Amino acid sequence: MTDVMKGVRILEVAEHMFVPTASAILADWGADVIKVEHHERGDAMRGLGSTGVLDLSKGVHVLNENANRGKRSIGLDLSSEEGVEVLYALAKTCDVFLANKLPQVLEKLRIDVQDIRKHNRDIIYVRGTASGPKGPDGNRGGYDMTSFWCRSGCAYSVSPPGMGFVLPQPGPGFGDSIGGMTIAGGIAAALYKRERTGEPSVVDVSLLAAGVWAMGATIALSGQSGKPWQLGGGGASGSSNPLTGLYKTSDERFVSLVMLQGLSLLAGLLPPYRPARPDR
Repeated sequence: MTDVMKGVRILEVAEHMFVPTASAILADWGADVIKVEHHERGDAMRGLGSTGVLDLSKGVHVLNENANRGKRSIGLDLSSEEGVEVLYALAKTCDVFLANKLPQVLEKLRIDVQDIRKHNRDIIYVRGTASGPKGPDGNRGGYDMTSFWCRSGCAYSVSPPGMGFVLPQPGPGFGDSIGGMTIAGGIAAALYKRERTGEPSVVDVSLLAAGVWAMGATIALSGQSGKPWQLGGGGASGSSNPLTGLYKTSDERFVSLVMLQGLSLLAGLLPPYRPARPDR
């Protein structure tokens, strides 16, 4: 599936990984993505490799490439009248406007929903935020480690009891990538709706919402049991049932058991399997 978005043009005013990852996926699907970067420093992700957090001073900046592959880029000073006018001119030619600025910044730069739709009433407007554009945290930023991983309960649920601290994400951009896929799906649905009804949507996706969605089954089980979900005891990490979980082997490897079908049969939740026989 490489050309389903062919003919779709996306205008992105976003930095780091969460929102840019979404348009990278759409570029993979054939969309024409125009990325607007700061006119002097570029995307803030470009500077991450020289801040002491990571050493990406040599070769390809892999984190920036991961979130921005397949795009075209232009540097604009959005604090100037000239820069904003160029952005408006680009917006007239686009199907989707994608941003991850805080609501107060969008308003200050004059690139909020009503500003962009003055120049293109049919454009789909997409916002990626830490905790949503409204409420007490609407104008607060956040990263996937804080909003997706910690606030959603992911960190707590994967940390063994008694460890004394919670585990970090498996790697950089983990929540960003999952959130980016969520945004890409929202854009695809909005494009479909506009095709069917002619009505453009405003799409909002937050890192917190993506994390809560990923934890949906866990939250439901915790609500039903009245207890927070934590890794279980016994030989199988994550479950008190020996037929599900992770086991360490004598040669320092791990075996994962997921015998859910057998458990269902034992519990009588599913009838025993009987091969179909032709009628006599």
